[in-house]
Amino acid sequence: MVYNGDEVSAVVVDFGSHTTRAGFAGEDGPRVVTPSFYGFRDEEEGEPPATNGDGDDPMEGDAEKKMGKRKYFFGDDGVGVWRKDMEVGSFMVDGIVNDSEAAGQMLSYVLRKRMGVDPTEHPLMLTEPAWNTPAAREMLAQLAFEGEGVPALYFGSAGVLSAFAAGKPTALVLDVGYANSSTVPVVDGYALRAGTMRQPLASSLILAQLQHHFQTPTPTRSFPLSLLPRQLIAKRDTSVEPGTEPHPGLREDRAAGTTASWRAWAEQGVVENWKEACSELVSARGFDIRSATNLPQVLYEFPDGYQQYFGEERYRFTEMLYDPKNYFDQSYEPPALLRATPSGDHSHSLKDAVPLSQLVHDSIMACDVDVRGALLQNIVVVGNTSLTRGLTERLDVELASLLPSQKIKIHSPSIPYERKYSAWLGGSVLASLGTFHQLWVTKDEYEEHGMNIVHQRCK
Repeated sequence: MVYNGDEVSAVVVDFGSHTTRAGFAGEDGPRVVTPSFYGFRDEEEGEPPATNGDGDDPMEGDAEKKMGKRKYFFGDDGVGVWRKDMEVGSFMVDGIVNDSEAAGQMLSYVLRKRMGVDPTEHPLMLTEPAWNTPAAREMLAQLAFEGEGVPALYFGSAGVLSAFAAGKPTALVLDVGYANSSTVPVVDGYALRAGTMRQPLASSLILAQLQHHFQTPTPTRSFPLSLLPRQLIAKRDTSVEPGTEPHPGLREDRAAGTTASWRAWAEQGVVENWKEACSELVSARGFDIRSATNLPQVLYEFPDGYQQYFGEERYRFTEMLYDPKNYFDQSYEPPALLRATPSGDHSHSLKDAVPLSQLVHDSIMACDVDVRGALLQNIVVVGNTSLTRGLTERLDVELASLLPSQKIKIHSPSIPYERKYSAWLGGSVLASLGTFHQLWVTKDEYEEHGMNIVHQRCK
């Protein structure tokens, strides 16, 4: 059988550290965007169904999978709903899939429940980071061929696919994501290992620093913020003035059944909402805490009713992307849920952290001198954290100071979802091409040659 683009409706799945994206090749955007975090708990047979966050009715269409006595809950209606004794986990570590059971359940949930397709009838393209390990690739191949029975499979490098999505066969892709900031030089459609670099200086570290800041009293705030999620609040305090401590009504019935991992995930979500609404970078000149009082302020209200005008916090924590030595608190150890490196040792991991501009510079300098000019004129900035206001403008200014005699051109899609889902969009373009059919690894080839044919075909 010939697998040829639109005729077979190939499915593209992009596993990310924060969200997982899935959809049909050739379409303009993913049909499914679901959290990569999932809920799980060990249950006895016959336990009553879970309830939603607002009432006592059972959840409709509850996204759950059962494996033995362990029950998995996927999607916004899975991890985002409070359940007694439910833990929260992630199958991603350092951008790599490392938990085969949870990843297999997630893949089945995305394909069968959310997309409503029969995996045995659709070729599958999976994205992978440039630093993916052979063991992780083999695990995913087994999940696809043996677990879901897909007829054909292909692994696409996320950096290469992001370059394709931008319409550039040669580019330097700077991906500022949730767990990592990475640079991948792509030349004529192939990723160069020599210039591929990454560091765990990304959204998860900014969130950890913000969470530490909010939960610690400051000179202008004498009390720590609770960061309570809406699921644990019965009645919010709407009578407080800006800057004063709220006293919301709590769901006492849920206190004993709330696990530490779920609460850490929920508090992180509260901080993430603040970051998405308020955080910004100071362009060109950088952040100076002495002039922080002159920076624009915005009023923000937390779920428990606390509200405040935020000024310097909007800029100080995102500044670590360009000045990590001065703005990263090495004494603070983030929760295990937020750790982005396999060892979980952030102090060691960030000891040699460099600004994003320096990361781009070092990546280009590690490549052959003949391709440096083309890479500098085709810098593609993607990733959810790249949507931070002022990030690309600041990158342009700092690269100009590092390389004053070079012509630099930064390409950053203006439509937010094109940055957030760039790897998926590139996979959608590639898998829909009529000339791509010869690259699919069929199930028969996999059964005959094993993983060797996958490694050979997916370079």
